[in-house]
Amino acid sequence: MKKVVLALGIMAVVLFACTDRDDELLNANIRIQNSSTFNFDLVEVIADSLFYENVPTDGFSAYIPFETAFRNMPFTIATDSTTLEFTPSMLDTVPLPVGLYTYEVSVNAEGAVELNFKID
Repeated sequence: MKKVVLALGIMAVVLFACTDRDDELLNANIRIQNSSTFNFDLVEVIADSLFYENVPTDGFSAYIPFETAFRNMPFTIATDSTTLEFTPSMLDTVPLPVGLYTYEVSVNAEGAVELNFKID
């Protein structure tokens, strides 16, 4: 009898401990992946309100929740030597649903910022 109770207890703990990282989300959460050769000191997505700090080359930032987010939004990147701007050619008008997303950011040979949108 003790073994049955113990087995049921263990199964209950395992069942309640198994949650996905996106089970508790309320908004679209976006992180930055730095695929450039620059370290990003600061990435400002919405002027004066949402910042990613210290995203190293080939590194990721933490996720930040957005009240309203889009596939491509303008942002500014500050590095130790320059400031780079990303302005999408066409703005999205459909907000992203609740979920986890990554902006993979790179800089091409001409110094232009390129964005690759990923669903995590």
